[in-house]
Amino acid sequence: MVETITPVVHGGSRSRWGVSVAVHAIGAAASAAVAGALLAGAGGLLGAPWGVAGAVLVGTSAAAYLAREFGAPVPVPQLRRQVPDWWRTFFPPHVAAFLYGVGLGPGFLTYLSHGTVVVVSVAAFASGRPLVGAALLAPFGLARGLGPVLAFGVRSPSDGAALVERLERSASRARWRIVNALALAAVAVTMVVEIRTIDGPSELGELAAAALALTFTAAAVTKLVRGAAWRRTLAAYRLPPGASRVVAFGVPIVEMVIVGLVVVGLGSTAGVVSLVALAPFCVAIVIGRVREGPRLGCGCFGGSATRDYRVLLARNFALAGVAFVAWTAGEDASLVRSLGEPGGADLLPAALVVAGLALAAWVGAAAFVGRRSAR
Repeated sequence: MVETITPVVHGGSRSRWGVSVAVHAIGAAASAAVAGALLAGAGGLLGAPWGVAGAVLVGTSAAAYLAREFGAPVPVPQLRRQVPDWWRTFFPPHVAAFLYGVGLGPGFLTYLSHGTVVVVSVAAFASGRPLVGAALLAPFGLARGLGPVLAFGVRSPSDGAALVERLERSASRARWRIVNALALAAVAVTMVVEIRTIDGPSELGELAAAALALTFTAAAVTKLVRGAAWRRTLAAYRLPPGASRVVAFGVPIVEMVIVGLVVVGLGSTAGVVSLVALAPFCVAIVIGRVREGPRLGCGCFGGSATRDYRVLLARNFALAGVAFVAWTAGEDASLVRSLGEPGGADLLPAALVVAGLALAAWVGAAAFVGRRSAR
């Protein structure tokens, strides 16, 4: 992205390039703030903050990604895609720079070399406060948005390409790993100290219910988006035709029912329903092992890859353990736990969320029009 926002692209005009850098940084910071506010809002909807359990969640994620800096195979969630290249030819330079900033700001939509922002996102989610979430993620987006400042001395396309190559090499250098490791270690130590100062219940049941909601949301959405892969996986289990159709539509519905139970404050009930729902899956895995052999398709998250049946059973048992904690340690609210109308400190993040949704709708409409005109 740095090579597309250089003085050369702006005809050598430092002033026009400076405006593009500024709007690029503003777009990145704003989209990151919106992402943080949305994460925190989702956490609040699921009962955050969770006291000691929330601090443990943040500290554990920091420890996991600290281990990754030393070679542990911990995945970093990311789409690994570039922002659309056609934006810079379809939109005016300043608008394109702003949109590129919006796409880069949250981080997860493109490429991430380290897991530090994942930990910050977990902290935003666990805070349950949109203003806190926006404040946590905005600096990350601003830092990414200021990247084109490094192109100040670029005077030719070859200079831009050389700069990109240097930046790609520097991302894997030891000093950046050390910086990220120190930051992650500081978060982990801070959470350990914080846990000792938190009074009151740990709210472990509420956190377990939130984990169920996130897991089943991802499972249901991917089954609906990748319906063909999900149906192919079911076909491998050789269910009767009528039963296969019922399962194909029924499983995502059950998963979303569990999510809905958590959202309305019935976390304990969601744990019971999850346990009941997981039981036939475990039976199906055992039957599939007898019929098809040790490697089976899962399809839980819309994928078509096969795995050892023991891995599938272990994953289901782990999720059942989370459901058991939600059932036994959680509680059912009297009715709906409402977030209420935003007020005071929450007005700014609420406005950011509304602005972000409006911007997303505008970008989507512009992309649709741009693709139609390009045909």
